[in-house]
Amino acid sequence: MRDYAVLPLQPLMDLTADAEIAPSVPARVVLEWARARQDTLGWHPDQVPAPELRPLLVRAGALQDIDEPPAPAATEPGELAWAARLALQLGQRARCAALARRVLPDAPALDRGWAALLGAMAGDAAAPDLDDAPAPVAFAASLYAADRGDPAALDTARALVAGMARKAPVGVLAAARLLRRELAAGAADPAAVTGMREALTSARAGTQPLLDGLLQEAELGLLLAATAATGQPAEAEKFAAAAAGLDPTGAPAQLAVAAAARARGRVAEARAAYLSAARLGLCERTAALTGLLELDPTAPTGPLADLMAQRRDEIATSVSGLPGTVADTARWIAAPTPHPLPIERYRAFLDLQPPALAAADAPPVTNHTPLLSLAAVVENREPWFREIHPQRATAAMFRAELERTAAVYGHASAATSATFSTWLDAPDGCPPELRERIAGAADLPLLDRALLGRLVSAVGFHAEARDMLPGPDVPAPTPAAAYALASWIFAEQMLTTGHQVDLDPAFRTLYAQLGDDPRYLRMKVVASINATVNAARLRQADTMRWWRAEGEHTLAAYRALPEVDEFSGLLMTSRWFRSMGFLPFVTGDRELLRADLDQWLGIATELLGATSDHEAIIAADNYFPAVETAVRTHTYLGEHAEALRLVERLATEIDPVDAKTWLELGELRHQAGDVTGARDAYLHAAHLEFPYGRLSWFNAGQCHEQLGEFEDAVECYRRSLEHWPTGVSPLRRIRDLHARGVLGRDSALIAAWARRQPAWDKLPQIPQPA
Repeated sequence: MRDYAVLPLQPLMDLTADAEIAPSVPARVVLEWARARQDTLGWHPDQVPAPELRPLLVRAGALQDIDEPPAPAATEPGELAWAARLALQLGQRARCAALARRVLPDAPALDRGWAALLGAMAGDAAAPDLDDAPAPVAFAASLYAADRGDPAALDTARALVAGMARKAPVGVLAAARLLRRELAAGAADPAAVTGMREALTSARAGTQPLLDGLLQEAELGLLLAATAATGQPAEAEKFAAAAAGLDPTGAPAQLAVAAAARARGRVAEARAAYLSAARLGLCERTAALTGLLELDPTAPTGPLADLMAQRRDEIATSVSGLPGTVADTARWIAAPTPHPLPIERYRAFLDLQPPALAAADAPPVTNHTPLLSLAAVVENREPWFREIHPQRATAAMFRAELERTAAVYGHASAATSATFSTWLDAPDGCPPELRERIAGAADLPLLDRALLGRLVSAVGFHAEARDMLPGPDVPAPTPAAAYALASWIFAEQMLTTGHQVDLDPAFRTLYAQLGDDPRYLRMKVVASINATVNAARLRQADTMRWWRAEGEHTLAAYRALPEVDEFSGLLMTSRWFRSMGFLPFVTGDRELLRADLDQWLGIATELLGATSDHEAIIAADNYFPAVETAVRTHTYLGEHAEALRLVERLATEIDPVDAKTWLELGELRHQAGDVTGARDAYLHAAHLEFPYGRLSWFNAGQCHEQLGEFEDAVECYRRSLEHWPTGVSPLRRIRDLHARGVLGRDSALIAAWARRQPAWDKLPQIPQPA
């Protein structure tokens, strides 16, 4: 069970209750009623779940997309009517209608009447004419008609109640249900609720659990109707508080509390109640989260992500006119694109098509690697003298994170899969013409196969790209063979990102086979770049010095080639100095580091003036990592203000939809003591979700904790767990916050939910005081 709301709604799913969390009053009444299996007068539970409940339970992962009967098959008319009413109470409307249709015309009048009414309530037929029906059926039918705006129906109900009012507790129950409808229709004074509550309390004395529950349900409905009907804020607050006390796990009661608190200007209380309603309800979640947005439209809150993931079709109207980050993020999710922004931005990795982004969402810098790699394959671009692949390559974890993010957003598809064969066969994944080329890769010329391998790596499948190509154990006597080996090493380097793997022997094997042909020079320069990056992982300063010395004169020779234009020469120079900057990082040579910084950042800035579209893409793609590395450099040099200034610009101007940048901005703000600013940056990264969703949500939770915003913290930890179901750290923070008693009214619910997560049994024990 991945959703809080499932716990109090459990009886409406399978007629069981959770041992650790009390069900809502309507759900508990259904459970008792089904256990008792007696309803001689037809006083079944009154609060029928909303039609969308079961589809929402399916979307929440609590139900399969089937509707199995919870009770044995019925055959007698009375059993059929009872089973139909039970199905309706469980939200199984199709089953209710099917059972009601099985009650034949020759059945007893009571059963026929119930069947006709239940068929209408299940949406299977028009409202029946029940003028001659038995009193219980006629009364229920009149309330059903009143709910649909028939004012004359209340008169019918009043006449029926008058004949049974003295027959407590059944008469009190009927009178309470009638008053609820009268309040909703504006035909009764909310002041009458006080006397009716006293009558209900008196009627409950000594009753059986079933009738006691029905009376509680009637009182709850009465209180909710009174809250909405009264025009006096103080009275509304009183009624809402009573409803929440009677039904603390009921989302409608919490929404009533929130509305009453807002009317009284109690913003903090309203916010807490909206948050509870968002946790406790499925049908009520949109209203709850919209209320949170209306209270504070500029500060994202943890549960906002639930609104995005589960109410995508309603967001546009819910947040229309709201300013700030919340509205922007919601608009991204609701936009009519093939995928929400966190996925659509990376659409090139899905089906090798450019993303369909609105102008407001398209950043100045984007990741064109797959598209330019595809162009190189299709157009047989030779790689000898100029750049054909941008530099913002994907790490090995890319596909797994993409698949999880798509699942969180409800956009899982074969195209987002982390499995190469699945992506390859997906209708919305690999283009058919490319699929055929990959299938016949072994028969392609070696250079074509190398370009294809680069493309496969560019869409996030590094192991498959590596396996398409000959490795270091195969001689590379030609430029094409050497490029194939360089592509094998590149894929292996990407695949081992984050691991202590020494690839220097492979780089040396390649380098030793690169001869004097001008076509080798660019490969030599790139080999010195990638080998230096690999040595930096292992902090091998001597290895880095060797490659720097080799690369320096090779770079000069490459730039001197007549085939190399000025743009390509400067681009390679910027890349080279940026990678060589790892050496002074490792050795602590601050003077050399500053000199390298001036080279890579200065040239990268100069290249932004490129005129052709192709060069503009490459220049922008080079500029982002240049500034990113400059941020790390200034941080290393202790120039924190300059680092913060650069990363602020990176996040707000250069690429405002790059989650990694917002994550880094959060870290720098936190280091500077700006916990509030760090929280906001982490939340921005978190709402972008990909590819650092689990870390961004967790860091945002940590900041919320530091600021004393514990309920927001726990929501962030829960969102982190959606990306990382076995994450011990966020689960431990939820457990510890519950143990500290700082999670407010929903602490028990949160704890019960947390104990069902996969990592729960991996948590260390809480130390007990001596």
